[in-house]
Amino acid sequence: MARRTPRIVPGDIEYVPTSTAEQLAHADAMRRHGQDHPDYRAQYYAEAAEHYAAAGHDETAEELFRAALEDGGHVAGSLHGYYAEFLFTRDRPDEALAQIDAARKQRPDDPDVFVIIGETLDAHDHHHEAARWLTTGLVRYYGDLAEITADDLEDDPDGRIMAADRLRARRNAGLDPDHIDNLIAPIIENTDEP
Repeated sequence: MARRTPRIVPGDIEYVPTSTAEQLAHADAMRRHGQDHPDYRAQYYAEAAEHYAAAGHDETAEELFRAALEDGGHVAGSLHGYYAEFLFTRDRPDEALAQIDAARKQRPDDPDVFVIIGETLDAHDHHHEAARWLTTGLVRYYGDLAEITADDLEDDPDGRIMAADRLRARRNAGLDPDHIDNLIAPIIENTDEP
C-alpha cells in the first residue's frame, strides 16, 4: 500500500502562506498552538504576530508581540528583534530602539539574537549600532576577537553569519575594514552567503 504524504496545513511549521487569507489562517492556527502549549507560547505568539502583521492586522500583531514578551520563553531576545522590526516598519523607531535596548539588558548569548537585531538595525539605517551589536555577538560567542581565525569563521555557520552581517553593517556605516572584516570578506566572496 502506498504511503500518503500528509497535507501541510496552516499551523504546520512547513506551511508557507501565499495570500492574505492564508496568512490569517496560519496566524490563527499559531495563536491556538500558543494557547494550547504554554511551554512554547512566546514562540507561537511571535510567529502568529508576524503573520498577522503581514496580513495587515497590526493591532492583533502588536497584542501578540506584547503577550509573547510578557510570557518570555526561550525566544525572548529574538522576540525583541522581531518586534523591533515590526515597529521600525510602522515608523515607530523610538519604540523599536527601546525593544533593542531591552534585549541588550538581557545580556543574550545566542547568535541568532545578534543576527536578528543586527540585521534589523542595519536594514533601518542604524549601521553603527548594527556593527556594535554584531561585534558584541562575536565577543560573546568567541571571546577575544583578536584570536578569531579564518578557520573559525569557515567552520562555524553562526560565527560566519555574524561576521558577514557585521562586515555589511560596517561597510554601510563607512567604517574602515578591521581584522574580522579582512578574515570574513574572502570567505563570503567565495560562497553564496550574504
